Amino acid sequence: MPISNAARWTEICEIQTKLMRELANQFPQRSQQLNHIADGWQGVKKQAQSNGVPVR
Repeated sequence: MPISNAARWTEICEIQTKLMRELANQFPQRSQQLNHIADGWQGVKKQAQSNGVPVR
C-alpha cells in the first residue's frame, strides 16, 4: 500500500540517519550500535522512496 507522505518520510529518515552518524562519531563506544540504527533508517528511507513497498 503506497504511503501518501513518502517525501516527508524520506526527509525524516535522512535527518535521523545524519543524527545517528554524528552521534556515532561523538560516542565511539556506541559507534557500532548507532551505525546499525542509521542503517535501519536508510532502509526505511528506501521503503518510502519505493512508495511503501518493502524492498528486498
